Amino acid sequence: MQSREIDRVREMKKITCKELGGACEQAFLGDSFADVARQSRQHAMEMFAKNDTHHLKAAERMKTLIATPMAMEEWMSEREIYFNNLPDVS
Repeated sequence: MQSREIDRVREMKKITCKELGGACEQAFLGDSFADVARQSRQHAMEMFAKNDTHHLKAAERMKTLIATPMAMEEWMSEREIYFNNLPDVS
């Protein structure tokens, strides 16, 4: 593996629950949008299990934003572009 490829593998980005449509500043760190999306889903499930009012309200707002499969795809695509344009963290 070339040095440039190794550097790219190590590049990480940080995004918050709120930036992904959630209710808090919990940060997710990952090298891909799929990775942080998985972390965000896990976090949401934990918050729902705790019956966290703020996250439940955020989930209701999200349901209206992504009411159709096409709207969901568009939203996910926009969030992925947003994530990919975030600066790398060291």
